[in-house]
Amino acid sequence: MYAFVHIEKTAGTTLNNILRRALGTRHCDIRLPLAKRKNDQEDHRVCVEAADLRRVRRLYRNLRGIAGHNVKAYADLHEADPEIQFLTVLRDPYSRFRSHFLNRAPGHTREALDEWLAGGWTHNWQTKMIAGEADGEKAIELIKTRFGFVGLTEKFDESLLMLRQWLGDPSLNFAYKRVNCISAKQRPRDAAREKDDMSYLESPEVRAQIAAANAEDQKVYDFVTANIYPRQLAAYGTNLAAELKELRNNNQAATKLSEPFVGSFVRNYVYKPLIHCYVM
Repeated sequence: MYAFVHIEKTAGTTLNNILRRALGTRHCDIRLPLAKRKNDQEDHRVCVEAADLRRVRRLYRNLRGIAGHNVKAYADLHEADPEIQFLTVLRDPYSRFRSHFLNRAPGHTREALDEWLAGGWTHNWQTKMIAGEADGEKAIELIKTRFGFVGLTEKFDESLLMLRQWLGDPSLNFAYKRVNCISAKQRPRDAAREKDDMSYLESPEVRAQIAAANAEDQKVYDFVTANIYPRQLAAYGTNLAAELKELRNNNQAATKLSEPFVGSFVRNYVYKPLIHCYVM
């Protein structure tokens, strides 16, 4: 079984939608019951636990994998499935932090960035999603021992093909359209941001501040790009270029990409109501 650790602003929503479409009811967006959700903070510290996974399996009888912001490699999920392997997608720390700020902050002035940086919960986000704390070495050790696959946002299409191979099913349709992109959002703060001068984000001073706030993330990202990702790439084989071309052609030709009706129905009208009541 795979467990997808969904890290914000790394193309995780796009990947999750791909898994929904490709796997249907074999994939579950696992959620915290309401009793746990009230204790969850903005940095998703509350974990999905083995008991939650066991409840999900009562409904998803052919479950292949789970995904969610509260899926954590340091939780006790292995007690429900000793063979569970984690996967995630990482992004260059500066780019991810910038995207997170633009997406979530209430304002986007230079002063607003200072406020965002002052909130320590925004620092080293990727490391904390993996390790539960801003400890790059702990995150690296978990990646070495509990993760079966780590993709990169900057090489998303490559990562998709390698993930499909890792899942062991070359028949899975991984054609996609990007979703949850900031450029496509039309909230009031998005319209306001378009009028702001955002050039300060590229200044050496600001880049240095962001780098300092994400030093542990940089350690983890550098380790993956130097060690894990090249090893996955080498194991893929020699057809990557041709398959990349095929995937991109399929993406361009795709007009409507729909999740299977049964998968959507089970998630929204069966699983979500039942999981909050602890009746599964």
